[in-house]
Amino acid sequence: MQRKPDYKESKMTIEHEELATLVPHRGKMFIIDRITDAKVDEWIIESETKITEDFMFYEKNIDGVPNYACFEIIAQTVAALTGLYARENNLPPNIGFILSVTNLKFDFDLIKPGETVKVKALRDAVVENMHSFRAEVYLNEKLSASGKLTVMEAKQ
Repeated sequence: MQRKPDYKESKMTIEHEELATLVPHRGKMFIIDRITDAKVDEWIIESETKITEDFMFYEKNIDGVPNYACFEIIAQTVAALTGLYARENNLPPNIGFILSVTNLKFDFDLIKPGETVKVKALRDAVVENMHSFRAEVYLNEKLSASGKLTVMEAKQ
Protein backbone atom coordinates (compact mmCIF):
# COMPACT_ATOMS: atom_id res chain seq x y z
CA MET A 1 0.00 0.00 0.00
CA GLN A 2 1.39 3.40 -0.97
CA ARG A 3 1.35 6.34 1.40
CA LYS A 4 -0.70 9.38 0.52
CA PRO A 5 0.95 12.73 1.28
CA ASP A 6 -0.61 14.59 4.22
CA TYR A 7 -0.10 18.30 3.69
CA LYS A 8 -2.49 19.47 6.42
CA GLU A 9 -0.04 19.58 9.33
CA SER A 10 2.08 22.61 10.24
CA LYS A 11 3.80 24.27 7.28
CA MET A 12 7.49 24.98 6.79
CA THR A 13 8.50 27.81 4.46
CA ILE A 14 11.97 28.23 2.98
CA GLU A 15 12.47 31.24 0.75
CA HIS A 16 14.69 31.43 -2.34
CA GLU A 17 17.85 32.72 -0.62
CA GLU A 18 17.96 29.96 2.01
CA LEU A 19 16.86 27.41 -0.56
CA ALA A 20 20.03 28.20 -2.53
CA THR A 21 22.03 26.57 0.28
CA LEU A 22 20.20 23.26 -0.24
CA VAL A 23 20.43 22.71 -4.00
CA PRO A 24 23.36 22.65 -6.43
CA HIS A 25 21.61 24.87 -9.00
CA ARG A 26 22.84 28.45 -9.50
CA GLY A 27 22.03 31.51 -11.59
CA LYS A 28 19.19 31.25 -14.11
CA MET A 29 19.19 27.46 -13.67
CA PHE A 30 17.97 27.86 -10.07
CA ILE A 31 14.24 28.15 -10.80
CA ILE A 32 12.13 27.26 -7.75
CA ASP A 33 11.03 30.22 -5.63
CA ARG A 34 10.27 28.64 -2.28
CA ILE A 35 9.50 25.53 -0.33
CA THR A 36 6.03 25.88 1.16
CA ASP A 37 6.08 22.68 3.18
CA ALA A 38 8.44 19.84 3.99
CA LYS A 39 8.34 16.86 6.31
CA VAL A 40 11.84 15.50 6.01
CA ASP A 41 11.23 12.48 8.24
CA GLU A 42 8.36 11.44 5.92
CA TRP A 43 10.19 12.46 2.72
CA ILE A 44 7.45 14.87 1.61
CA ILE A 45 7.98 18.31 0.09
CA GLU A 46 6.02 21.06 -1.64
CA SER A 47 7.42 23.93 -3.71
CA GLU A 48 6.15 26.99 -5.56
CA THR A 49 7.46 28.66 -8.69
CA LYS A 50 5.94 31.79 -10.19
CA ILE A 51 6.40 31.99 -13.94
CA THR A 52 7.74 35.28 -15.31
CA GLU A 53 9.21 36.41 -18.61
CA ASP A 54 12.64 36.05 -16.92
CA PHE A 55 12.04 32.36 -16.19
CA MET A 56 14.75 30.22 -17.78
CA PHE A 57 12.36 28.24 -20.00
CA TYR A 58 10.17 31.20 -21.04
CA GLU A 59 9.71 31.38 -24.82
CA LYS A 60 8.78 34.80 -26.15
CA ASN A 61 7.33 33.48 -29.43
CA ILE A 62 4.65 31.52 -27.52
CA ASP A 63 4.46 33.95 -24.55
CA GLY A 64 4.87 31.20 -22.02
CA VAL A 65 6.69 28.16 -20.75
CA PRO A 66 6.16 24.70 -22.29
CA ASN A 67 4.81 22.05 -19.93
CA TYR A 68 8.05 20.02 -20.07
CA ALA A 69 9.77 22.69 -17.94
CA CYS A 70 7.81 21.23 -15.02
CA PHE A 71 10.17 18.27 -15.15
CA GLU A 72 13.01 20.57 -13.99
CA ILE A 73 10.80 22.11 -11.30
CA ILE A 74 10.08 18.60 -9.98
CA ALA A 75 13.79 17.69 -10.07
CA GLN A 76 14.79 20.82 -8.13
CA THR A 77 12.03 20.24 -5.58
CA VAL A 78 13.39 16.73 -4.98
CA ALA A 79 16.93 18.15 -4.76
CA ALA A 80 15.73 20.56 -2.07
CA LEU A 81 14.28 17.65 -0.09
CA THR A 82 17.54 15.71 -0.18
CA GLY A 83 19.38 18.92 0.76
CA LEU A 84 17.06 19.39 3.75
CA TYR A 85 17.61 15.79 4.80
CA ALA A 86 21.39 16.27 4.68
CA ARG A 87 21.19 19.53 6.65
CA GLU A 88 18.90 18.10 9.34
CA ASN A 89 21.14 15.05 9.74
CA ASN A 90 24.48 16.91 9.70
CA LEU A 91 25.52 15.21 6.48
CA PRO A 92 27.28 16.72 3.48
CA PRO A 93 24.93 17.46 0.59
CA ASN A 94 25.06 14.99 -2.28
CA ILE A 95 24.45 15.52 -5.97
CA GLY A 96 21.68 13.52 -7.61
CA PHE A 97 21.45 12.16 -11.13
CA ILE A 98 18.11 11.53 -12.79
CA LEU A 99 17.81 7.91 -13.87
CA SER A 100 14.27 7.92 -15.22
CA VAL A 101 11.02 9.79 -15.54
CA THR A 102 7.94 7.65 -15.97
CA ASN A 103 4.24 8.28 -16.52
CA LEU A 104 4.69 12.06 -16.58
CA LYS A 105 1.36 13.25 -17.97
CA PHE A 106 0.17 16.84 -18.40
CA ASP A 107 -3.31 18.23 -19.00
CA PHE A 108 -1.88 21.56 -20.23
CA ASP A 109 0.61 22.64 -22.88
CA LEU A 110 1.68 26.11 -21.77
CA ILE A 111 2.24 28.06 -18.56
CA LYS A 112 1.66 31.80 -18.94
CA PRO A 113 3.60 34.56 -17.14
CA GLY A 114 1.96 35.28 -13.79
CA GLU A 115 0.83 31.70 -13.25
CA THR A 116 2.14 29.67 -10.30
CA VAL A 117 3.38 26.09 -10.46
CA LYS A 118 3.21 24.07 -7.25
CA VAL A 119 4.93 20.70 -6.97
CA LYS A 120 4.20 18.10 -4.31
CA ALA A 121 6.63 15.19 -4.11
CA LEU A 122 6.80 12.08 -1.94
CA ARG A 123 9.56 9.50 -1.84
CA ASP A 124 7.85 6.15 -2.21
CA ALA A 125 10.85 3.82 -2.55
CA VAL A 126 14.56 3.71 -1.77
CA VAL A 127 17.18 1.07 -2.55
CA GLU A 128 20.67 2.00 -1.34
CA ASN A 129 21.40 5.33 -3.06
CA MET A 130 18.48 5.20 -5.53
CA HIS A 131 15.28 7.06 -4.66
CA SER A 132 11.92 7.02 -6.39
CA PHE A 133 9.52 9.96 -6.00
CA ARG A 134 5.90 10.43 -6.96
CA ALA A 135 5.15 14.00 -7.96
CA GLU A 136 2.07 16.07 -8.63
CA VAL A 137 2.08 19.41 -10.43
CA TYR A 138 -0.59 21.99 -9.68
CA LEU A 139 -1.10 24.90 -12.04
CA ASN A 140 -2.99 27.72 -10.34
CA GLU A 141 -4.04 25.31 -7.55
CA LYS A 142 -5.47 22.69 -9.98
CA LEU A 143 -3.88 19.24 -10.25
CA SER A 144 -2.53 19.37 -13.79
CA ALA A 145 0.23 16.76 -14.07
CA SER A 146 1.71 13.77 -12.30
CA GLY A 147 4.50 11.29 -12.73
CA LYS A 148 7.41 9.47 -11.18
CA LEU A 149 11.08 10.48 -10.94
CA THR A 150 13.92 8.10 -10.04
CA VAL A 151 17.28 9.54 -8.99
CA MET A 152 20.62 8.20 -7.90
CA GLU A 153 22.45 10.05 -5.16
CA ALA A 154 26.23 10.30 -5.61
CA LYS A 155 28.21 10.50 -2.38
CA GLN A 156 30.72 13.32 -2.31
